[in-house]
Amino acid sequence: MSTDLSSSLLCKSLPVGVDTDVKFAEPWEAKVFAIIVGLAQEGHFTWSEWVECFSKEVAAETAVEAAGGSPRPYYEQWLGAAEKLFISKGVTTKEQLVARRFAVGSVGSTHMMKQ
Repeated sequence: MSTDLSSSLLCKSLPVGVDTDVKFAEPWEAKVFAIIVGLAQEGHFTWSEWVECFSKEVAAETAVEAAGGSPRPYYEQWLGAAEKLFISKGVTTKEQLVARRFAVGSVGSTHMMKQ
């Protein structure tokens, strides 16, 4: 498995403070970060696959912003990319994600489930 953590996209995008610790505004942001890193380390997908998927998500949000819209916050982009990657790699299904969102009361979010 490739763990190219020096990817320029990843290095530029991580919200780090002067103490070089990753900063999270909400607990769910830390969870999605940990899940993605953990699944990559377990070999469910390569870090390069993650970077490619996340890059597409960032590009889509950049286009939204360029068109005068409001892009989703950074970790919502991570979550959107993660959902797409997890489904494409067979880690989960769209139906399982919908069921989980329903169970935790987050139906109607702006993530993949509305698409």
